[in-house]
Amino acid sequence: MPQLAWMSLIHGSRGIVYFVHQFESAGAFIDAALLADKEMSEAVAKINHQILELATVLNTATVGEGSTVASSNSKVPVDAMIKQQGGATYVFAVAMRDGGTKADFTVKGLAGKARAEVLGEGRQIDVADGKFSDDFKGYEAHLYKISKP
Repeated sequence: MPQLAWMSLIHGSRGIVYFVHQFESAGAFIDAALLADKEMSEAVAKINHQILELATVLNTATVGEGSTVASSNSKVPVDAMIKQQGGATYVFAVAMRDGGTKADFTVKGLAGKARAEVLGEGRQIDVADGKFSDDFKGYEAHLYKISKP
């Protein structure tokens, strides 16, 4: 579940460690089970690639209290982290519970019109005076890069 990596990073982790072992009921032990499972191995490779691509952004200082997020479903909060690098503002957000919700973001310090590229998803969202909305499935992460048009 790659969303767990983003939950961890958004809340201050400086790295990711994977538990790759598998313990079976008969006492068997597979020390590199994650790597032997094609689906899991591909998911880990994808999240590692994404984190590596964003490493220069992730290693910048987090903008403290840089945004507010209102969730349409009070049982599914959406947490976010704001970074700035290269003239762009990045919003890393994840639904913290199972269930769908619509999140309304207000990013401080953004005036006028802008576009948010949803990284890795091939879509864009309009941003007006730092405000935009997006839908989240349970535990889903969205990564936004906001730039002036």
